[in-house]
Amino acid sequence: MEIEEEFISGFCRTCNGGTTVCCEYAVEGDKRTLTFMDCAHDRCVNLAACEIYKQAHELER
Repeated sequence: MEIEEEFISGFCRTCNGGTTVCCEYAVEGDKRTLTFMDCAHDRCVNLAACEIYKQAHELER
């Protein structure tokens, strides 16, 4: 298994400003799965409307 990092910049409603989020993806064969975001997205009240979260999942395969 290999780990890849992607940095995604965008507007964070919780922080009320621009931010850059580091995302880690586990790569096994042709499959790429999001395993970590350094923005505490799992506790975020704005997760449903988060464009950074959506973009992070679009980078999965």
